[in-house]
Amino acid sequence: MSRDIVVASIQVDLDENVVARFQEDLLRSIHETGSRAVILDVSGLETIDSKEFDALRSIISIAKIMGAESVLSGMRPGVVSALMDADVDVKGLCAAINLDAAFDLIQAELDPPNDFQPEAELESQDVSAVVAPGNCSVDVREE
Repeated sequence: MSRDIVVASIQVDLDENVVARFQEDLLRSIHETGSRAVILDVSGLETIDSKEFDALRSIISIAKIMGAESVLSGMRPGVVSALMDADVDVKGLCAAINLDAAFDLIQAELDPPNDFQPEAELESQDVSAVVAPGNCSVDVREE
């Protein structure tokens, strides 16, 4: 735990047993601490195949159901390139280059905006272009 965020580091090659144990430990930690955010530090992984990546996505989805936002941190360039070549689904994932950037991203997600405006004022503005800073799940719509 750091700054009320669970930091989970994966430093060994992933297999079914490691993923299952990691998931159980992480979800227990989220439950026990009541944390609203998780950073999955994968900087120690030199390779991730599509099956392992799908397992990480599953863990992120379960953490979300428990109320915790997740950020992947420290993916190596070769890993990212291999995942893109394998055409894995990265839609909706938040990622950061390192732990500091991940903490900044999480804080932007969790901290309420300082520019609160009453509903009446919002009705008079064009809100189609308003996007919350740091929001990793921005819905892009064409009009």
